[in-house]
Amino acid sequence: MEWYDQINETFVRNVAIGYFQEIDFTPFRIFPAITTVHSSGMLGSYNKEDWLRIGDKNDYKRVGATESVGDDYSVGSQPYMVEEVAFHKDITKKEANEYDNPFDPVSDGTKFVINRLNLIATANFVDTFLKTGVWANEYVGGTDFTKWSDASSTPVEDVLTYQDEVRAFTGFAPNKMIMTPDVYKALRGNTEVKSLLKITDTKIVTKNLLRQLFDMEELEVLGTVRTTAKKGQTATKSNTGYFAAGKVFLGYVPKAPSKYEPSAGYHMVQTIGGDKVVTEAIPMKHLNHALRVEGTINLTPKVVASDLGCLLTSVV
Repeated sequence: MEWYDQINETFVRNVAIGYFQEIDFTPFRIFPAITTVHSSGMLGSYNKEDWLRIGDKNDYKRVGATESVGDDYSVGSQPYMVEEVAFHKDITKKEANEYDNPFDPVSDGTKFVINRLNLIATANFVDTFLKTGVWANEYVGGTDFTKWSDASSTPVEDVLTYQDEVRAFTGFAPNKMIMTPDVYKALRGNTEVKSLLKITDTKIVTKNLLRQLFDMEELEVLGTVRTTAKKGQTATKSNTGYFAAGKVFLGYVPKAPSKYEPSAGYHMVQTIGGDKVVTEAIPMKHLNHALRVEGTINLTPKVVASDLGCLLTSVV
């Protein structure tokens, strides 16, 4: 009988689901997950012109027993194909024996796996959504606006202006703001921001206060750190850093995501057995009686409507 025979996959799955919710999986918190049982398919998209046009308002006036004016909207489509991302942690017999409770290393190992998948998915998010050439609205600090690290900058005015530009063209104002940590740091000391917040009793600039200042439903700061050091190497300043720097994203994302709801972007996620992240407990007897905890997620970040997003670079 092996030490791991008393550990079933239900235990690992429950730990994974619990930790997935506990860390509030970063990419899905920013751009929601659209679940599908298929590995590929077509993602519906609306034509914004259908939703904004009215024509001659006088055409809508009805007199007597006449029919009302009718119209329709078209639904376009774009293909998607999820990619499988997998990671595992081997728990050795020695590790298990060093714990009083044999379930502790399995629980810790499962959380380690989910956390790594969160980092990889966040890296995919940054590489897809926070790069130039993606969004219809892109602005550069020092050229299109004064960098927010400058004492004379007006970040609140800048954001409200860009919100209005997106709203005027699409009918939807950005309601989500994502910024890198260096931008958040600059905003906390920004002259305009501190001046506007003097009307409150709060002396510390918080994310919630910034969210209200910028008229956003949600404001996120990308705080995850990635190291480029390989396993066994020591993390140093040269191989450690944030996912991105000097960037701000403004975009419209609906409260109730749908395959057919206008949105700047989504994550298409293939569920297996109803789970977004699938875990397995695999006996590895040939590896000195180890138990492998493996996690898999099938997803793809998808830009749905480029004109619903706005990217600011070189912000500080």
